[in-house]
Amino acid sequence: MPSRRGWVRLLTALGFVLFAAYLAYTNPFSVLLEAGRLDPWLYAWAVAVDMVGLVFLAGSWHVLLRAMGARLSLWKTAQVTFAGLFVVFLFPVPSGFEIVRAILVKDEEGCGLGTAVSSVMVSKVYYYVAFSALILTAAYVVTVLGGGAIPVQPLLVWLVVAYAALNTLVFGVLLSPRLLISLYGGSPGWLRRRLLDRVYSPELGLGGFSAFAEEMGRATAALRRRPAASLLSVLMAGLHWGSGALTTYLVALSLGVPVSIWVVILVYGVVEFIQQLNVVIPSGLGVVDAGLTGALVVTGIPLSVAAAISLLTRLATYWLELVVCGLVSLRFGYREVLKEITAEPLR
Repeated sequence: MPSRRGWVRLLTALGFVLFAAYLAYTNPFSVLLEAGRLDPWLYAWAVAVDMVGLVFLAGSWHVLLRAMGARLSLWKTAQVTFAGLFVVFLFPVPSGFEIVRAILVKDEEGCGLGTAVSSVMVSKVYYYVAFSALILTAAYVVTVLGGGAIPVQPLLVWLVVAYAALNTLVFGVLLSPRLLISLYGGSPGWLRRRLLDRVYSPELGLGGFSAFAEEMGRATAALRRRPAASLLSVLMAGLHWGSGALTTYLVALSLGVPVSIWVVILVYGVVEFIQQLNVVIPSGLGVVDAGLTGALVVTGIPLSVAAAISLLTRLATYWLELVVCGLVSLRFGYREVLKEITAEPLR
């Protein structure tokens, strides 16, 4: 039986095989090699927009941390955000981004584990709120104001919105200290001993799970007293997600393909849904690329052109992000985080 790191290597290799097959079938290079086809300056703007989006992602979480009483600099929050992204780029763990961020800030000044967990859960809720708002706005503009039809399967769009709403509900409910304590009390003894009691282990001088839930309650109460912080966090989360759609839009323009930004938002929403469901292949390598290409083809863009847009978009939103986040993580000390996730020493 392969080790966890062995599985990661195996699934990454599978991703590269899928990616190679996708490239062979769609042939995006026939478009990219056309002399004068790509506007490099416009593509540079697309890359810049995506990088600014990362800053908005860190800023959205930073506002929540500060509102809950944690005392971190924006640069520190950005370091942790980039380290978290780097880990989930390599290990597609469900809610891995939230787990890594909580682990990395739980010992910072003014930020215990309860505050750390609360901040990432609220951040997740606000992300889905902003995501749903953008998708619904785009659907309204395209169908009502524009008098057109949703270019992708409408059921898929509503499924994306329902998925976001369900996640918002689940994470929102879990922020209730009373509910957490009730769930703890109703949990089997083995689950409390092996998992829940370790959250705030009394053996480490902490107050146990009840103290953890109470700290979460205090953190969320502090946030409720600062509604402006919540509004700003939602806005920045929306700007982060929108930066990905805007990057795709600018990439299309850089290849001379006129397309509505609202249509791109709908397309990008479906691709984001695919990415969220992926818990197998690191960063959905090959899968997300094909999904974005297919969604663009549905809008009427030829296959090779759609594949070229997808390839350049993923170059900005995945490969370049991987490099940037990796460099920051090396400086931050990501190896310790990977040890916690893989439970194996890195050589």
